Amino acid sequence: MGKAGLALFIFEKLGSYPQFFNFEQHHYLGSLTMRDRRPQTTGDLLEETGLNNIQQRAIALSQLNTAVKQHVNCAEHCRVSNYRQGILIIETESAAWSMRLNYERHTLMMKLREKLLPKLQDIEIKVNPSLATVHKQRQEKIPDIIQKPITEVAAQHLLATAASAPEKVKKRLERLALLAQKQKR
Repeated sequence: MGKAGLALFIFEKLGSYPQFFNFEQHHYLGSLTMRDRRPQTTGDLLEETGLNNIQQRAIALSQLNTAVKQHVNCAEHCRVSNYRQGILIIETESAAWSMRLNYERHTLMMKLREKLLPKLQDIEIKVNPSLATVHKQRQEKIPDIIQKPITEVAAQHLLATAASAPEKVKKRLERLALLAQKQKR
């Protein structure tokens, strides 16, 4: 016997039903409600859990980040972290970029007030060194020396030079000439 059945049994014995009990549906309307077992749509779940609000806030912050980066010179060194109670929080990767952004703060506030955030009161700039590591990882490493393949003609010239060279130099020139043969394969 479930909670609702037990409650119904007790209320029948007492002869009275409390106001929070719905007699027609045989389940509680108050704090002891039975769990609804019907399937829920994804939209309903998102609304109940607040994920929809989180998603909307993330999209708004992303759009705000794009707008801020259009108006500042140091766009790749900063990002919008948060906006709450009229204060925009921007993170930079170092104190140097923070100072540079502080110089642009007033003009940035004016531009953002015109287009996106009329209630913007202040811009707070914080240093977040982890942004610098993300920026460094994004850059592709260009090798210092680009190795070009040794041609067959160059290998023949190296072997010809090795014939008249001292023994130590001769071995090294022959190894270089072998690279041309390895690259052919």
